[in-house]
Amino acid sequence: MGSSTGAEGLAPHAAVLPIPTLGHITPFLHLSRALASRGFVITFINTEGNHRDLKDIVSQEESFGSGGSIRFETVPGVQTSEADFTAPETRPMFFEALMAMQGPVESLLVRSMARDDDLVPPVSCFISDMLFPWSTEVPRRIGIPEVKFWVASASCVLLYSSYPQMLEKGDIPVQDFSMDKSIEYVRGLSPLPVWSLPRVFAFRDDPSFTRRYERLKNIPQNSWFLANTFEELEGGALEAVRDYIPRIIPIGPAFLSSPSMKNASLWKEDNECLAWLNEQEEGSVLYIAFGSIATLSLEQAKEIAAGLEELQRPFLWGIRPKSVPGMEPEFLEPFKERVRSFGRVITWAPQREVLQHASIGGFFTHCGWNSVLESMAAGVPMICHPCVAEQNLNCKLVVEDWKIGLRYSNVGSGKLVVRDEFQKVVKKLMEDDNGIAQYMRSNAKKLSEEARKAVCVGGSSYQNLENFILSLK
Repeated sequence: MGSSTGAEGLAPHAAVLPIPTLGHITPFLHLSRALASRGFVITFINTEGNHRDLKDIVSQEESFGSGGSIRFETVPGVQTSEADFTAPETRPMFFEALMAMQGPVESLLVRSMARDDDLVPPVSCFISDMLFPWSTEVPRRIGIPEVKFWVASASCVLLYSSYPQMLEKGDIPVQDFSMDKSIEYVRGLSPLPVWSLPRVFAFRDDPSFTRRYERLKNIPQNSWFLANTFEELEGGALEAVRDYIPRIIPIGPAFLSSPSMKNASLWKEDNECLAWLNEQEEGSVLYIAFGSIATLSLEQAKEIAAGLEELQRPFLWGIRPKSVPGMEPEFLEPFKERVRSFGRVITWAPQREVLQHASIGGFFTHCGWNSVLESMAAGVPMICHPCVAEQNLNCKLVVEDWKIGLRYSNVGSGKLVVRDEFQKVVKKLMEDDNGIAQYMRSNAKKLSEEARKAVCVGGSSYQNLENFILSLK
């Protein structure tokens, strides 16, 4: 079968497939909206369970009609809100679930290619998450162009691509993440402290790492590779990545390309917290959230809670279901009552709106890439508490390269952050006695302006996306 892209009278039609977790679904939705606004028809493929949880945004996007349109199709698969895939024992289950999606997705694409519909043209390209093991073979068999969308940083691509060099020099597998050592030879990256490396670098034969590295290594030289970053933020890393992936195209931050889109959420958002924020002083509130997958130990959550209670500074803390295994209502409800005069604990926040609120002075974050970009775009400095995946690297970029955040002394060690150090870092961020907080806010504001310029007409990401669309057509 051939591609219909560019055929007279037919709109380009992209089938879009994210990994079925919220951190991947969200940027894929924003990319879909950006393409739809430029005349594309989008078929957004999601798992049945996640599709049900995303009913609000599905309803909004199905009625969106500027230029193109977004349609939703479902396949069997995992429901992110009902599972925890961060634990080592559950990761094989997640991988098996991704593999099981191959057949249903391929069948859906074949049906779309055979469609005889005046309103919906045949699928003309497949935009997929790079983490699917089969996302290259399927479009090749069908005969349509493939496009990868990388939802993390360019620095992360570069780090994984440098794996053979680091292995040859004996710097990985890492034996001790607390050692005082930096890796200084990766072109495009400033010196990398050992603590900033992903935990999978401790295991030479870790299956999840091996799979990710092999997929990056085997990306065809002529494949499009969209990235959720922008030139002004990661220019050096992007230049170096092009040695491995020549057609990497930064088009982010994706969410700034579609600011009117609702937050993608698998849990009900607590919008009442915005009214509470209206009552707080400007820059006084510490916002705390750890994304859709990362978990905290009960012991760590209790240290944070005790630190907040003793500080008595305004805070907004989102604790999603199952994010603190073993946290019993007998602990949480009395804590909420004791801090109600200055703090608020909710299940899930409308994060972009919260970060843009004038009362927010800092963000205590797990350093997921979406959260980093959203905080940066809002001009809000961060306290970094990385948990999984490449979040240690993101923490390093935030603190050492961009200087828009702080970290703890034992970051990356896996050790408990005790309440005393928690309080010390919070005070350093939220109290401006030494000018550090103001310096970080100034840096964050500059990056916020750069990010917004990048996605506006004439900006680097805007033009990159335009050029990609022209090439695709």
